[in-house]
Amino acid sequence: MKYPTTVITVFMITLFQTALADESANTFFNKYIKLSDNYDYSVVKLYSDNAKVHMRRKYPNGLERTMELSGFQWKQLLTKSLPLAKAQNDKSIFSKITISKYGKGFKIKAHRYSSRKCYTDTGYYMVVTPDDTGELKIIEEYSETQPQSNC
Repeated sequence: MKYPTTVITVFMITLFQTALADESANTFFNKYIKLSDNYDYSVVKLYSDNAKVHMRRKYPNGLERTMELSGFQWKQLLTKSLPLAKAQNDKSIFSKITISKYGKGFKIKAHRYSSRKCYTDTGYYMVVTPDDTGELKIIEEYSETQPQSNC
């Protein structure tokens, strides 16, 4: 079957634009990792004030607690907790990263390994979308934590 040149051209342009968009999300996530690994306060600028940050804490006795903060609240908490994280060399190591188109932005899923507590959060994700200036911002983030160490 022969396809008209315009169909092939449109397909190739769409494929190229999708690859560029995925690359911008990949670049964004790499920046997030770099800033986090360096305990750089400017990581808070990656969050929208209106973001929804969800956390689920799983206890050894089976109890689970959830918490949701706005981006504004999370940025305040993050700013206060970075020195403690740095003192404890608390880092997250990301693997199995996938990026998919999600509305006007992207959903970035990954396995997040806590180097301090030796466990892997397989449910981690963030959603990023362009703000009014076109800059990607985190509008949603989900993570699972535990109080005890597996080290």
